[in-house]
Amino acid sequence: MRQILKPSKLEIGDTIGIVASSLPVLPSFRENYERGKKVIADLGFKIKEGKTIGKTRWWAAGTPEEVAQDINSMFGDKNIRAIIAQDGGYSAISVIEYLDYDLISKNPKPFMGLSDMTIYHLAILAKTGMVGFHMDYLSSFTGQFFLRFLTGSNPPGKIEPLSDWEEWKKGEAKGHLVGGLLERISLLAGTKYFPPLEYFDGAILFWEHIGGDLSDIYQYLFKLKNMGILERINGMMIGKIKYLKKMSEEIVEPSVREIVLEILKDYKFPIMANMDFGHFTVNIPMPIGIKVSFDTSKKELNFLEGAVI
Repeated sequence: MRQILKPSKLEIGDTIGIVASSLPVLPSFRENYERGKKVIADLGFKIKEGKTIGKTRWWAAGTPEEVAQDINSMFGDKNIRAIIAQDGGYSAISVIEYLDYDLISKNPKPFMGLSDMTIYHLAILAKTGMVGFHMDYLSSFTGQFFLRFLTGSNPPGKIEPLSDWEEWKKGEAKGHLVGGLLERISLLAGTKYFPPLEYFDGAILFWEHIGGDLSDIYQYLFKLKNMGILERINGMMIGKIKYLKKMSEEIVEPSVREIVLEILKDYKFPIMANMDFGHFTVNIPMPIGIKVSFDTSKKELNFLEGAVI
C-alpha cells in the first residue's frame, strides 16, 4: 500500500469550505443545511460557501465540470483548511474525472462526508493516497467527534459504543480502514478510480447500507469477493443498515446477518456489526487509510493513529 497522505490539523478559527458535491441544497434540505452551518460556527470555525451552493441542475448542483471546479477551487484556496459536503447524492461518479488530483495532492485537506462521498474518498485515495474522512456531511452534522479527530494529531484512541454493537464473527483484528457506502464501493470497483487491490492487503473493510433490498447487499458483497478483495482483508466492520425493503411476499428471506455470514463463511476474519456509522445516525468518523483495531468480544474500537498531522 502506498504511503498515506495526511492533511494538517485544524485550529479553532480556521475556515471550512462547503460544497454541494452531489445533491444541491434543495428547499426541503435548507433547514438542516443552516443547522449544520450553525454547529460548525458554534465550534469556533468560519465558513465559506462554494459556488455550487444555490445551484441546481438535475440531481446535482451544476454540471460535472462545474462541481469539480468548485471542489478544485476549495483545495486550491490557501485560506480553506477543510472541506465538507453539504449532503450525499447520485452524481460523484460523473465528477471524479474532472478533479485535479495533482492540485489535491499538493494541498491535502480533510474532505468530509459520507454516502455518495465514498466515490470521492476512494478516487482521491487511489490517485493521491490522501486520507478520506467518512463522517457526517453538513446536513446531518452533529460535531460530536469533530474536534477529537480533526484538531489533534494524536490517536483518537478507544471509542465507546453509542448503540448495541454486535459480534457476527468472533475475533480481534488490526489494519487500515477502507470502505464507505457499500453500493458506492461496488459502483466504483473496476474503474481506474478504484484503489488497486493491494490497498486492501491487511485492511479493515467497513461499510454501511441504505435502501433497496437484501439482494443488493448479496450482489455487492459477491462482487467484492469475486474481485479478490475479501481474501486480502483482516476484518470487517458493518455500520447501520437502513430502510431495506422486502423483495417479495413469496420469497422467504434470510436476515442480513445470515446472508453476510453465508457469503463470508470461507473467511476467518472477525466481523462486528451495527456500529455507529452510516445514514441517519451519529457517525464515528472512519478516516480511510488510518490504522485501527477492534475486538468483537469486548465491543471495542481503537484508533491507533491520528488522521491529521
